[in-house]
Amino acid sequence: MKICVSGTACVGKTTYIQDFLKTWPMYETPKESYRDVIKEKSLPHSSEGNEESQRIILDHLIDQAQKYSKGDNVIFDRCVLDNLAYSSWLNLNGKVSDKFLDESRIIVRETLSMFDIIFYIPLTKAAPVEIVEDGLRNTDPTFREEIDNIFKVFQQSFFQGDGRIFKKGDSAPIIDIYGNQEERIALTSLYITKEGKEYGEEETLIKPA
Repeated sequence: MKICVSGTACVGKTTYIQDFLKTWPMYETPKESYRDVIKEKSLPHSSEGNEESQRIILDHLIDQAQKYSKGDNVIFDRCVLDNLAYSSWLNLNGKVSDKFLDESRIIVRETLSMFDIIFYIPLTKAAPVEIVEDGLRNTDPTFREEIDNIFKVFQQSFFQGDGRIFKKGDSAPIIDIYGNQEERIALTSLYITKEGKEYGEEETLIKPA
């Protein structure tokens, strides 16, 4: 399966992926990430991004996703949905155009069909994460919260089935993963079998209400 881990900065995505790989060792994660592209090309990013930098990052994320098939077991640190979240913030703050955002949205909607599951880690005070300054993320609490709110809007769009971000009937579900490290893995196991597969409807651990 192709799994993406999404969310605003400093919510523990990298730690979660490390814990995931220990629990499901049949998975791998790409050696190169969007951070490597940012460093290699000295791109402005986060709240300083622009249309050129966002398109370069988006192209990298698409190329990365296309390297794997749905038969591969791979977990990604961020994906095109994250790029759209940051482009949306930049648009709201007058840093990228409406045309650019709409073009990005259409590209992202098509690319999301490549994934099987998107695990979204929301910003929460219940399980705080140590914030590390590395020059590759914006750790401003207001900015992080605004990005998280955009992810919540995306998630609402998925549940409403409006087709703006996620293609109707052909898109990975976006699922909340929260709590401390152990709780996040326990919650993940409701969706991923011990063999690393997605539960079928007839065998899911989640009982209907």
